[in-house]
Amino acid sequence: MPPGDDCAVTAPSPHPLALTTDALVDDVHFRRDWLAWRELGRRVITVNLSDLAAMGAIPAWTLVAVAAPAELPAHALDEILDGCADATADAGAVVAGGNLTTAPVLSITVTAGGTLPGPCLTRGGARVGDHLLVTGTLGGSAAAVAAWLAGERPDASLAARFVAPVARIAAGRALAAAGAHAAIDLSDGLMADLGHLCAASGVGAVVERARLPRLPAVSRLDAAGHDFAATGGEDYELLVACPDEVLPRLDALARATDTPLAIVGRCVDAAHGVVLQDEGGRPHAVRTRGFDHFGRTT
Repeated sequence: MPPGDDCAVTAPSPHPLALTTDALVDDVHFRRDWLAWRELGRRVITVNLSDLAAMGAIPAWTLVAVAAPAELPAHALDEILDGCADATADAGAVVAGGNLTTAPVLSITVTAGGTLPGPCLTRGGARVGDHLLVTGTLGGSAAAVAAWLAGERPDASLAARFVAPVARIAAGRALAAAGAHAAIDLSDGLMADLGHLCAASGVGAVVERARLPRLPAVSRLDAAGHDFAATGGEDYELLVACPDEVLPRLDALARATDTPLAIVGRCVDAAHGVVLQDEGGRPHAVRTRGFDHFGRTT
């Protein structure tokens, strides 16, 4: 049934359902002058679709709840919801309903559901010896935010990574079907999210800093002493643990899903911890390991 009643009604699915929810809050996850209203709507949907992608799920529906200050123009609400609808439709899903209320601060909360017709990837399946790969490039979103917070205008390529992230739905499904063992989406930064995956799997990891895929602008910043690729959040790429037998298929999987795939490290015994190595194979110390909403950094 379409939206309009007190509840959305969906038909039973023959497959397991994957469910996720996330919120974007003004002055926590974004600033109003960083992106257009429609872009904000698309972004909050993508944030949730990325969670589905990490599980190997196919998006089916979204629910959108907007809390907005009374002074927010009506056209802004319309554009936010249009962006939500566009991004949902682009993923082959439908907006099943939602809610609109007034609040002191703009907040958009989305719940997304998807089906799992094939293998389900979790954070807990990685094994010692697995290769660690990432989709896309890392660090661009965080580098853009750092520039904005410093009162500067970020490189256009960096701003695009914040404004228009891509949910790697096809890659998540393809890697799950190919035999990947575990996955997580990169919302808090590579090293932070890798820590979550390793903790759930009971393994350690070694990541090679030089192998992290970067946009040219991020490469320049990291070469100057930053660690945006290793610690920057909100890229919404996937980190995936794969056994040896998946590696010969990576080029074909990258082409089939139109998604760059890069090997960045390997899972090791938990006793070794989670280590970022420099070009000489030495541990590389980072100033922050990623975003933590309540501790700010970890």
